[in-house]
Amino acid sequence: MSSPARPGAAATAAAAVILGVVVAACGTLVHRWEAASLPGGVILALVAVLLGAVVARALADGGGVALYALAAILTSQTMTFFGPGGDVLVTGELLSNVWLLGVPVAAAAAALTPRSWYAGAPAVPARHSGGPHLGDV
Repeated sequence: MSSPARPGAAATAAAAVILGVVVAACGTLVHRWEAASLPGGVILALVAVLLGAVVARALADGGGVALYALAAILTSQTMTFFGPGGDVLVTGELLSNVWLLGVPVAAAAAALTPRSWYAGAPAVPARHSGGPHLGDV
């Protein structure tokens, strides 16, 4: 027998998809930005993808990451091939290739994080054995 769906599962799934679309769209817009010949835009965009995937994992576990990654990949690919008036946001340059390949890699990195990072129970404080404590004077 299957377990019942969590309350709000549809809302968390929708949130993961919306987050994937927004992060990928913003990342596509800024990935080619450079400051002092450093690829700041693509680094910032990929960090945002990774953090968004971590949020999706916290919201809806593995299914959330999968939905987030699918939405982010589809959004970045769509913005690559369809632009207004023939404008190109994603070129054939190295930064654009790093962006397009980095989106699924960054999302997969969040999927590989330990499940214990997302546990609902608070962490158990470590017990100290013997020795003076800061308050013991």
